[in-house]
Amino acid sequence: MLFIGMDVHKDATVFCLFDPAAEPKAQYRHATVPTTREGLESILAPLNRNCRVAFEVGLQAQWVAEIVRPLTTDLQVANPSKMPWLFRDGRKNDKLDARKLATLLYLDQLPRVHLPRAEVSIWRSLINHRRARIKRRTMVKNQIRALLRARALRCPCKSLWTRKGQAWLRTLVFDPVCVHMMQGLLEELALIEGHIDGVEVQLDGIAKTQPAIALLRTIPGIGPRSAEAIVAYTDDVRRFGNRKQFASYFGLTPTQDASGRVDRHGHISKRGPSVVRWVLVEATHQVVLRCPAFRAFFERIVRGKPDRRKRAIVAVARKLLTIAFAMWRDGTPFDPARVSPPAENKKPAPQAANDPKEKPEMTHKPAA
Repeated sequence: MLFIGMDVHKDATVFCLFDPAAEPKAQYRHATVPTTREGLESILAPLNRNCRVAFEVGLQAQWVAEIVRPLTTDLQVANPSKMPWLFRDGRKNDKLDARKLATLLYLDQLPRVHLPRAEVSIWRSLINHRRARIKRRTMVKNQIRALLRARALRCPCKSLWTRKGQAWLRTLVFDPVCVHMMQGLLEELALIEGHIDGVEVQLDGIAKTQPAIALLRTIPGIGPRSAEAIVAYTDDVRRFGNRKQFASYFGLTPTQDASGRVDRHGHISKRGPSVVRWVLVEATHQVVLRCPAFRAFFERIVRGKPDRRKRAIVAVARKLLTIAFAMWRDGTPFDPARVSPPAENKKPAPQAANDPKEKPEMTHKPAA
């Protein structure tokens, strides 16, 4: 059995073929081929699937995996950001990178990432594309507001982006330079909004084929865009052992720095797909408004302190994510009882040892 590391680049791919049964000087062999189907098959096809292959995740990972998977007994896609520090010795080139992958594959120490099916990758790309368009739309709207503010113009309507606000905007008279800029921004805004509508039509079509999206939408305040982002980036809920792993995958668990008697918990890790955190935090504001159980959980984290509201929103987002995991895993709709246990199951608050009437100091920490 050969253990093969591939360092994939745009034009060329470096192979390292590791044979643990060979003599020490002949265990590692290297080859460089073009990054094409013919080039990859010229190395792997003659091995008759008697090999295990690893390469790092990247833009070309999906189609490279489609070529390599039929030619090997085991294909693993590595996460380069989690490579063991042992191999970071100050030297780096393509051959060493391929050799590192082959060695870690043999030792079964390769940090793996989940590579979804091609259709799921396309779905994720569509979700990210919509996010990019929305960010661009926000930039254009801010530029329009800046032009109006620079000329001391204030919209009399509730919003500048309603029909009344747009009608008021068309009645304004600007200087020639500002007219050119405003027309360009308004045309771009209309183009972006049309593009976003088209993308959402495609996303709605995909959502109809995903039962998990309809299940997650039973949570009050969760819309199609939030549910589809969770489902698309989870892909297979069974690959997570518990709710903590699920929340950690999306970067909503706190970082930890513990040594000896010191145990510090910091900000959330923000690892994993940022688009899911983005839509989830936006949806959390609606969930808090529409669901009394989540509202009570939010108020318990805030404790009447306005400066804790953002922290509480993140805590609710994490709670929301763990509940979504349990719903999807069990195939059950939303139950408000999942948000907090019944009163009879809660542990009574401990009393002070010296004075029974003295209230104990609050030690509750937010989940986020």
